[in-house]
Amino acid sequence: MKNIKYIIIGLLGLSITTGCSDFLDEETVSEVPAEKMWKTARDAKAGVNEIYGLLRQTLRENYFYWGEFRSDNFAPGAPVMVNQARAMNNLMSTDEKCAKWTNLYKMINQANLAIKYIPEISMPNVSDRNDYLGQAYALRALGYFYAIRVWGDVPVYTEPVEVFNDKIYHARSPKDSIITHVIIPDLKRAEQLINRTGNRERKRISICGVWAIMADVYMWNEQYSLADQTIDKISSISTGRERFIDFEPSLETYRRMFTEELNNKPSDNTPENDEYQTKEFIFVLHYDMDEVGTNGYSYMYQWFTGSGNRAAVVADKYMDIFNQPDMNGDLRKDMFVKSYQGGNELRKYIAGDISTSLNKTCEIAYPIYRYTDIMLLQAEAKARLGKWEEALDLVTKVRTRAGLQTPTAVEFGTEEELVDFILRERQVELIGEGRRWFDLLRTKKWKEVMEPINGMNTDGNELFPIHYSHLIENNKLYQNTYYGDK
Repeated sequence: MKNIKYIIIGLLGLSITTGCSDFLDEETVSEVPAEKMWKTARDAKAGVNEIYGLLRQTLRENYFYWGEFRSDNFAPGAPVMVNQARAMNNLMSTDEKCAKWTNLYKMINQANLAIKYIPEISMPNVSDRNDYLGQAYALRALGYFYAIRVWGDVPVYTEPVEVFNDKIYHARSPKDSIITHVIIPDLKRAEQLINRTGNRERKRISICGVWAIMADVYMWNEQYSLADQTIDKISSISTGRERFIDFEPSLETYRRMFTEELNNKPSDNTPENDEYQTKEFIFVLHYDMDEVGTNGYSYMYQWFTGSGNRAAVVADKYMDIFNQPDMNGDLRKDMFVKSYQGGNELRKYIAGDISTSLNKTCEIAYPIYRYTDIMLLQAEAKARLGKWEEALDLVTKVRTRAGLQTPTAVEFGTEEELVDFILRERQVELIGEGRRWFDLLRTKKWKEVMEPINGMNTDGNELFPIHYSHLIENNKLYQNTYYGDK
């Protein structure tokens, strides 16, 4: 992808944001407008690759801000990291960087450009064109899914903004309507379009990635039967005699998948080739130094290691889980966390100690979805459907890998007890993967869990503020009520 990055720069056309409008800018950033770019298969590939590039930009920091810093997984680290501490301490205001949706809407706009122009491109292989289009639909759905979980109601754009005028500013649409009329339809389109045999790349959306997003949305909607059925589809995709996505039973291989699996992996120019040894990853954002340079490195090391600029430490509440009787001997504890320089450091992605001078050069992947995550979602769905034994069969695989025994169904008195057990397993398993806060929102347990920690007890507090600049730009918007009128 690095060889075409200069071509890609122009593909956003008028949607790159600088200057007087922080949402969409009237200033052209390229001499090549969109209508002249979307002509060839090369353009289609570059245009879709740019959606992924913008998703990496969006989630480089917000993966943690949006998905985890407001949860009980982390506590503030170094005093100099005040922005992260405000999120963790429930002291956010309307000028927080993480309250800006600029990059997310750039990504959505790039997906809209792809959806508009790719069907008009003549390509030798129709299945390739459909696959690019399917990825664009899936990525737009994922973009809006992040948006509604972070801000609730948000503006909707299903056509690209290519020329600046006052009509680009939309009012907020209800989040439930966005799920029903945008996210799920986009995922169903993607399901039909994605090339199921030719797309074998975990750094882009495959058919299994589509189903993972779809199952997550169904769980958010409390449509447990649909989630259960959708997750079953993931195991049906195979490469030869092997499943494309599968559970990794080996603890050592599981360890390496976080610490070494991404090293020296090529970019996604050959989607028909699966370069990964592990089958656990469904969709990852790969931060490759050769591709993105020092301006695009992951914060996974810098924010979680070393006492000087450590943004967060693993919270005592998380560590206390390992003191519970059924968690004694959990092999994940020492793999994920290390007591270092006065705090419990997240070490899930680090094979050993690492110098702060080298942490910016390390390749890493943010798992957006992996199979154990989806298995535990399915366990939760089955618990809600009254299939307790089936739910615990799935949890048993995860706990056996961790060296633990699993209770039987008769040891749980209510459905909520079983669901809480599964959610605790998700919390331990998925730390550092941007999932815990969304689990608390989805299950409506955020007040119960967070009030004793940071005082979150008011409806509306679960949403992020909308950055004040968006309200200045667009007078059709209103602030989330917890943060005032403007």
